Amino acid sequence: MTHQESVGYSHLAGARKLLEPYDGWSRRIPDDSAEWQKKLFPLIRGIKNAESDGGRTLPEIAAELRVAAELFEAFPDGSHGALNRIPRARTESRTPAALREIAEHLENWNSDWRTWEETPMDIWELSLRFPRLSQILPIYFGQDGVAISDDMHDATSDDGIRMYIDETHPRCPWHLPSVVSECYQAMALFHTEGQLDRFFSGAAMSGGSGTEDFVDFFPLFARLCVEHMREAHSPLWETE
Repeated sequence: MTHQESVGYSHLAGARKLLEPYDGWSRRIPDDSAEWQKKLFPLIRGIKNAESDGGRTLPEIAAELRVAAELFEAFPDGSHGALNRIPRARTESRTPAALREIAEHLENWNSDWRTWEETPMDIWELSLRFPRLSQILPIYFGQDGVAISDDMHDATSDDGIRMYIDETHPRCPWHLPSVVSECYQAMALFHTEGQLDRFFSGAAMSGGSGTEDFVDFFPLFARLCVEHMREAHSPLWETE
Protein backbone atom coordinates (compact mmCIF):
# COMPACT_ATOMS: atom_id res chain seq x y z
CA MET A 1 0.00 0.00 0.00
CA THR A 2 1.41 3.41 -0.96
CA HIS A 3 1.45 6.38 1.39
CA GLN A 4 -1.32 8.06 -0.58
CA GLU A 5 -3.48 4.94 -0.46
CA SER A 6 -3.10 4.79 3.32
CA VAL A 7 -4.55 8.27 3.85
CA GLY A 8 -8.14 7.95 5.03
CA TYR A 9 -11.04 10.39 5.33
CA SER A 10 -10.49 10.90 9.07
CA HIS A 11 -6.82 11.77 8.54
CA LEU A 12 -7.82 15.16 7.10
CA ALA A 13 -10.50 16.02 9.67
CA GLY A 14 -8.64 19.11 10.89
CA ALA A 15 -8.19 20.49 7.38
CA ARG A 16 -11.85 19.80 6.68
CA LYS A 17 -12.92 21.71 9.80
CA LEU A 18 -10.72 24.70 8.96
CA LEU A 19 -12.03 24.92 5.40
CA GLU A 20 -15.68 24.40 6.34
CA PRO A 21 -16.64 27.98 5.36
CA TYR A 22 -15.80 26.99 1.77
CA ASP A 23 -17.55 23.63 1.81
CA GLY A 24 -20.42 23.42 -0.69
CA TRP A 25 -21.12 23.15 -4.40
CA SER A 26 -20.98 26.88 -5.10
CA ARG A 27 -18.14 27.74 -2.72
CA ARG A 28 -14.45 27.85 -3.55
CA ILE A 29 -11.27 29.00 -1.80
CA PRO A 30 -10.58 32.50 -3.21
CA ASP A 31 -7.49 32.96 -5.34
CA ASP A 32 -6.77 36.21 -3.47
CA SER A 33 -5.09 35.20 -0.21
CA ALA A 34 -6.31 38.37 1.52
CA GLU A 35 -9.88 37.12 1.08
CA TRP A 36 -9.38 33.72 2.68
CA GLN A 37 -7.14 35.13 5.40
CA LYS A 38 -9.95 37.45 6.49
CA LYS A 39 -12.61 34.75 6.22
CA LEU A 40 -10.64 32.10 8.09
CA PHE A 41 -9.30 34.40 10.82
CA PRO A 42 -12.04 33.63 13.41
CA LEU A 43 -11.74 29.88 12.82
CA ILE A 44 -7.96 29.97 13.09
CA ARG A 45 -8.28 31.99 16.30
CA GLY A 46 -10.75 29.44 17.67
CA ILE A 47 -8.46 26.53 16.80
CA LYS A 48 -5.52 28.35 18.40
CA ASN A 49 -7.58 28.95 21.53
CA ALA A 50 -8.63 25.29 21.64
CA GLU A 51 -5.01 24.12 21.60
CA SER A 52 -4.82 24.72 25.36
CA ASP A 53 -7.76 22.31 25.80
CA GLY A 54 -6.03 19.55 23.85
CA GLY A 55 -7.43 20.34 20.41
CA ARG A 56 -5.54 20.08 17.15
CA THR A 57 -2.68 22.53 16.77
CA LEU A 58 -2.24 24.85 13.81
CA PRO A 59 0.94 23.01 12.66
CA GLU A 60 -0.97 19.70 12.77
CA ILE A 61 -3.68 21.10 10.52
CA ALA A 62 -1.05 22.63 8.25
CA ALA A 63 0.44 19.15 7.82
CA GLU A 64 -3.01 17.82 6.85
CA LEU A 65 -3.38 20.59 4.27
CA ARG A 66 -0.06 19.62 2.72
CA VAL A 67 -1.19 16.00 2.49
CA ALA A 68 -4.41 17.17 0.83
CA ALA A 69 -2.36 19.20 -1.65
CA GLU A 70 -0.33 16.11 -2.56
CA LEU A 71 -3.51 14.09 -3.03
CA PHE A 72 -5.03 16.73 -5.32
CA GLU A 73 -1.89 16.62 -7.43
CA ALA A 74 -2.18 12.84 -7.72
CA PHE A 75 -5.98 12.89 -8.09
CA PRO A 76 -6.88 16.21 -9.81
CA ASP A 77 -10.52 15.11 -10.06
CA GLY A 78 -10.70 14.79 -6.27
CA SER A 79 -11.62 11.11 -6.53
CA HIS A 80 -9.49 10.02 -3.57
CA GLY A 81 -11.83 9.28 -0.65
CA ALA A 82 -9.85 11.42 1.79
CA LEU A 83 -10.56 14.50 -0.34
CA ASN A 84 -14.31 14.29 0.18
CA ARG A 85 -15.50 17.71 1.42
CA ILE A 86 -12.06 19.28 1.02
CA PRO A 87 -12.85 22.48 -0.93
CA ARG A 88 -11.05 23.41 -4.12
CA ALA A 89 -9.66 26.76 -5.19
CA ARG A 90 -11.75 29.13 -7.29
CA THR A 91 -9.24 28.49 -10.07
CA GLU A 92 -9.34 24.73 -9.75
CA SER A 93 -5.83 24.09 -11.04
CA ARG A 94 -4.51 26.21 -8.16
CA THR A 95 -5.99 23.94 -5.48
CA PRO A 96 -2.71 22.31 -4.37
CA ALA A 97 -0.96 25.70 -4.31
CA ALA A 98 -3.83 27.30 -2.38
CA LEU A 99 -3.78 24.54 0.24
CA ARG A 100 -0.03 24.95 0.68
CA GLU A 101 -0.43 28.73 1.01
CA ILE A 102 -2.98 28.22 3.78
CA ALA A 103 -0.68 25.68 5.45
CA GLU A 104 2.18 28.19 5.43
CA HIS A 105 -0.17 30.85 6.81
CA LEU A 106 -1.08 28.57 9.72
CA GLU A 107 2.55 27.76 10.48
CA ASN A 108 3.42 31.47 10.64
CA TRP A 109 0.18 32.69 12.23
CA ASN A 110 0.80 35.24 14.98
CA SER A 111 -2.09 37.65 15.27
CA ASP A 112 -1.71 40.96 17.05
CA TRP A 113 -3.98 41.47 20.04
CA ARG A 114 -5.87 44.39 18.49
CA THR A 115 -7.01 42.26 15.54
CA TRP A 116 -7.72 39.34 17.92
CA GLU A 117 -9.96 41.49 20.12
CA GLU A 118 -11.68 43.52 17.43
CA THR A 119 -12.64 40.66 15.08
CA PRO A 120 -16.08 39.30 16.06
CA MET A 121 -16.62 35.56 16.50
CA ASP A 122 -18.51 33.85 13.69
CA ILE A 123 -20.62 30.71 13.57
CA TRP A 124 -17.72 28.44 12.63
CA GLU A 125 -15.51 29.61 15.48
CA LEU A 126 -18.31 29.35 18.02
CA SER A 127 -19.28 25.88 16.79
CA LEU A 128 -15.82 24.61 17.72
CA ARG A 129 -16.85 24.92 21.36
CA PHE A 130 -19.85 22.58 21.14
CA PRO A 131 -18.81 19.26 19.55
CA ARG A 132 -21.03 17.15 21.84
CA LEU A 133 -24.07 19.42 21.87
CA SER A 134 -23.93 19.56 18.07
CA GLN A 135 -24.66 15.81 18.15
CA ILE A 136 -27.01 15.70 21.12
CA LEU A 137 -29.43 18.53 20.36
CA PRO A 138 -30.42 17.51 16.82
CA ILE A 139 -30.65 13.80 17.74
CA TYR A 140 -32.47 13.95 21.08
CA PHE A 141 -34.42 17.19 20.67
CA GLY A 142 -36.17 18.49 17.59
CA GLN A 143 -36.84 22.11 16.83
CA ASP A 144 -40.45 21.46 17.81
CA GLY A 145 -39.35 20.54 21.32
CA VAL A 146 -39.99 16.79 21.05
CA ALA A 147 -37.46 14.21 22.20
CA ILE A 148 -36.66 11.91 19.31
CA SER A 149 -38.25 8.61 20.26
CA ASP A 150 -41.39 6.84 19.02
CA ASP A 151 -42.80 6.50 22.52
CA MET A 152 -41.78 9.95 23.80
CA HIS A 153 -43.83 12.37 21.76
CA ASP A 154 -44.99 14.10 24.96
CA ALA A 155 -41.56 14.03 26.58
CA THR A 156 -40.36 16.94 28.68
CA SER A 157 -36.84 18.32 28.56
CA ASP A 158 -36.14 16.39 31.75
CA ASP A 159 -37.27 13.16 30.06
CA GLY A 160 -35.12 13.78 26.99
CA ILE A 161 -32.01 14.55 29.03
CA ARG A 162 -32.50 11.44 31.17
CA MET A 163 -32.92 9.36 28.01
CA TYR A 164 -29.58 10.69 26.73
CA ILE A 165 -27.91 9.91 30.07
CA ASP A 166 -29.42 6.41 30.16
CA GLU A 167 -28.18 5.66 26.64
CA THR A 168 -24.72 7.04 27.48
CA HIS A 169 -24.39 5.00 30.69
CA PRO A 170 -21.99 3.44 31.72
CA ARG A 171 -19.62 5.51 29.55
CA CYS A 172 -20.70 8.68 31.35
CA PRO A 173 -17.30 9.60 32.85
CA TRP A 174 -15.97 10.06 29.31
CA HIS A 175 -18.95 12.06 28.04
CA LEU A 176 -20.99 13.89 30.67
CA PRO A 177 -18.28 16.17 32.13
CA SER A 178 -17.70 17.63 28.66
CA VAL A 179 -21.45 18.08 28.16
CA VAL A 180 -21.62 20.00 31.46
CA SER A 181 -18.75 22.20 30.28
CA GLU A 182 -20.46 22.94 26.96
CA CYS A 183 -23.73 23.82 28.71
CA TYR A 184 -22.00 26.45 30.82
CA GLN A 185 -19.98 27.71 27.86
CA ALA A 186 -23.28 28.29 26.09
CA MET A 187 -24.56 30.35 29.01
CA ALA A 188 -21.31 32.32 29.13
CA LEU A 189 -21.17 33.09 25.41
CA PHE A 190 -24.87 33.78 24.69
CA HIS A 191 -26.65 36.08 27.10
CA THR A 192 -30.28 36.04 25.97
CA GLU A 193 -32.83 33.43 24.95
CA GLY A 194 -32.94 34.99 21.50
CA GLN A 195 -29.21 34.56 20.99
CA LEU A 196 -29.28 30.98 22.27
CA ASP A 197 -32.23 30.05 20.09
CA ARG A 198 -30.79 31.60 16.92
CA PHE A 199 -27.52 29.75 17.37
CA PHE A 200 -28.57 26.31 18.62
CA SER A 201 -31.92 26.01 16.85
CA GLY A 202 -30.96 27.63 13.60
CA ALA A 203 -27.59 28.89 12.47
CA ALA A 204 -25.30 26.28 14.00
CA MET A 205 -26.95 22.92 14.53
CA SER A 206 -30.76 22.86 14.05
CA GLY A 207 -31.26 21.48 17.53
CA GLY A 208 -33.87 22.11 20.18
CA SER A 209 -34.30 22.50 23.91
CA GLY A 210 -37.33 20.31 24.50
CA THR A 211 -40.09 21.92 26.52
CA GLU A 212 -37.81 24.53 28.11
CA ASP A 213 -36.25 27.76 26.97
CA PHE A 214 -32.52 27.40 26.40
CA VAL A 215 -31.78 29.66 29.38
CA ASP A 216 -33.41 27.01 31.59
CA PHE A 217 -32.50 23.97 29.50
CA PHE A 218 -28.72 24.25 29.75
CA PRO A 219 -28.59 24.62 33.56
CA LEU A 220 -31.05 21.69 33.81
CA PHE A 221 -28.94 19.56 31.49
CA ALA A 222 -25.77 20.33 33.46
CA ARG A 223 -27.46 19.65 36.81
CA LEU A 224 -28.88 16.27 35.76
CA CYS A 225 -25.50 15.21 34.38
CA VAL A 226 -23.72 16.16 37.61
CA GLU A 227 -26.37 14.43 39.73
CA HIS A 228 -26.02 11.25 37.70
CA MET A 229 -22.23 11.32 38.01
CA ARG A 230 -22.46 11.68 41.78
CA GLU A 231 -25.07 8.96 42.15
CA ALA A 232 -23.77 6.37 39.68
CA HIS A 233 -20.06 7.05 39.17
CA SER A 234 -18.64 8.21 42.46
CA PRO A 235 -15.87 8.02 43.47
CA LEU A 236 -13.93 8.10 40.21
CA TRP A 237 -10.61 8.91 41.80
CA GLU A 238 -9.14 8.73 45.28
CA THR A 239 -5.81 9.83 46.63
CA GLU A 240 -3.54 7.09 47.88
